[in-house]
Amino acid sequence: MKRIFSCLVLLLITTSFVVTAYADFQNPAIVDDAGYLMQSELASLSKELDEVREKYGFEVAIYTESDMTSSTAEASSDDIYDYQGYGAGENDDGIMLYICSDTREYHFTTHGKGLRYFNSNGLAYLESKVLPYLEDDNYYKAFSVYIETTEELLQMATDGKPYNEKQYSMKYLFERNLPLLALTYLANFSILKKTFLKGNIMTFSEQLNEYLSILNCSA
Repeated sequence: MKRIFSCLVLLLITTSFVVTAYADFQNPAIVDDAGYLMQSELASLSKELDEVREKYGFEVAIYTESDMTSSTAEASSDDIYDYQGYGAGENDDGIMLYICSDTREYHFTTHGKGLRYFNSNGLAYLESKVLPYLEDDNYYKAFSVYIETTEELLQMATDGKPYNEKQYSMKYLFERNLPLLALTYLANFSILKKTFLKGNIMTFSEQLNEYLSILNCSA
């Protein structure tokens, strides 16, 4: 009897933890009031987005509507996020892609840690991935790429290297290109050594050809 009671208590505790995890997100991952998606597409993308939200404990949402909530896309997305219960954690961390079908305007709104995770460079990168499909009215693909790219940027931030810090840091660029710089130095040294040992001066064309041959061999 004690064993059965213990199992029931454990089951209740486990269930409460599961409910708490999902309670962090008060809204569905996708609200498609503009009607861009078929039901099967909505279900598929919602499942993908839910997995991303649960994995990172971070709000990633899509919201579309026909009539703009406020005067601008930015104001509309901010109001929806702020007043309709979006966000994860005490700081309402997250990002939302907002689209108004009537005005064909869109906006990415970020909150909490989202301001750092999706900084100006990160948002520019995200926009460059999503916008081509929005312009072609391929909303399913646009949303799919949005999910894929936000997860990419979230993983970079989780690793301690948000997009702009990794991609635009001089230290990062130097460290990444260090092997190429070392190879170039060794190639030049090899050419100079051969030239010296031959006891003659090579023409520029001869030096260039030998340099290229060394690079091709090293590739």
